[in-house]
Amino acid sequence: MRAALLLFHRWVALVTSIVILLVAATGSALVFEGAIDRGLNPQLWRVAAAAQPLSLDTLAAHALAAAPGSPITGVTLAPYPDRAYVAQADGVQIFVDPFTGKVLGTRAQSDFNRSLPRRLHVLHTSLMAGGFGSSVVALVTLASFLLTFTGIILWWPDKLWRVRWSASWKRIAFDLHHSLGMIASLVLFIITASGMAIHYKVAGKAIAQLNVTPRAQPPNQPAAKGITTTISLDALAHVAHAALPNARITFVSTPPKPAQPFVVAMRFPEDRTPGGRSRVYVDRFRGTLLAAESTREAQAGTAINNLMRSLHTGDVLGKPTEAIWFLAALVLVSQSISGLLMWWNGRSARVARALNASA
Repeated sequence: MRAALLLFHRWVALVTSIVILLVAATGSALVFEGAIDRGLNPQLWRVAAAAQPLSLDTLAAHALAAAPGSPITGVTLAPYPDRAYVAQADGVQIFVDPFTGKVLGTRAQSDFNRSLPRRLHVLHTSLMAGGFGSSVVALVTLASFLLTFTGIILWWPDKLWRVRWSASWKRIAFDLHHSLGMIASLVLFIITASGMAIHYKVAGKAIAQLNVTPRAQPPNQPAAKGITTTISLDALAHVAHAALPNARITFVSTPPKPAQPFVVAMRFPEDRTPGGRSRVYVDRFRGTLLAAESTREAQAGTAINNLMRSLHTGDVLGKPTEAIWFLAALVLVSQSISGLLMWWNGRSARVARALNASA
């Protein structure tokens, strides 16, 4: 049994090791995805904090001046006072100082798609190969989960924790593969299991079955009946705060199509996702509340699915888990490298055993 399991572990690792290395390396970098963009473009993001931000309507007016003729279709509100708000207008990001209204700069969506953090993200999720690449990543995520599980079983009889630094580099690679893999195994289980739930829609649907009642679908925008003027962003924010008074607005969506309602994304202090998973839907013409979806009232299946992304990225407990997830992803990189070295180092012994068996 152990020999068969070792053979399975070895060949699954060999077949997938290069892609695992790539996905793990980009995943470790994506722990700092937002920080990378802010570090590369400080002139767009950094602001001097003041007592109170300007109203959303005032900020939208300043953003419109930088993109005349293009309606504002959304505004992202910064979670920290030293960051800019970002307005969206016809494929352009407009960075606005929330305290002065000054437009810090603009960036086309096409330029953002070519930025380093975005390229890392697409490489991590789909290998820059569209749906086919996404399917490959899904399979590699499953392989990583199985390798972690079988690795623990193979490690258990000998329980190798010690790294013999005075030994040969071959022995060091062997010891590091076993000890680091075991140390990081719990976090790697969480990363790979949540990754599978994200990639495989059937997993998310299965988790949703834990709900007592089906999750409500987003409401439709009621017919306008001759009304053409939409409510202001400040009025939209007011309705959202009234619906979920203890939550912070993270994003307002004002799609240009009159058949769609306005949507406000909100986050409660205890939420584990940076952007929050609560949503408020508002009649774009009348300003009436259409529906409010609160994470505080989420059923079990919805709550678990809401948690999956933050479990995968390390956002779940903030900076401490981000650091742990970063190190675990690097361990997965090292597992790919040390595993390949172990396979290469064992070639002569395997050949000798095969010759003896055939003699």
